[in-house]
Amino acid sequence: FNGRYDFTVVGNTLNPLENNPNSFCSILSSSSESLNLQPTDEIMKAYIYWAGSGTGDFEVKVNGTVITSERNFPIFMNNLNYFSAYADITSLVQATGNGLYTFSDLDIQPALDSFQYCVNRTNFAGWAILIIYKNDALPLNQINVYDGLQAVSQNQTTLTLTLDDLNVVDNA
Repeated sequence: FNGRYDFTVVGNTLNPLENNPNSFCSILSSSSESLNLQPTDEIMKAYIYWAGSGTGDFEVKVNGTVITSERNFPIFMNNLNYFSAYADITSLVQATGNGLYTFSDLDIQPALDSFQYCVNRTNFAGWAILIIYKNDALPLNQINVYDGLQAVSQNQTTLTLTLDDLNVVDNA
């Protein structure tokens, strides 16, 4: 997106507590977060990402509307599966606008095995909506969306990500 654009992200976790040796090995059935754009902001695109432990659940709900993954990002690390999913929900966010977004129906119960994810505290689930909006009062900008899923192990000292398709016309 090139022009007078900006972005914001809303989302939440489904973990009821921080993963630690004394926490429960459970996941909430839903979580919510509010979107608060300015009245002059025009929503151009909205993408939802959700992720968790296990092989994945690729059909969830946002405000009661069924969302089916359009792309999946699986990863296998330390003998365990993890996943992320993506869907374009622009029409839903344009119709809803500002307000509360409730994410629900993500099922990772099969991954909540105390002998796998819970014992090493890698049980998790969460979601985020990336909203790109236009506002004629904004400075000129370029917005690129890079997505995917890559693991970082505790033994790893560096991670290299290559970003391309950048168009820098002014150092300022």
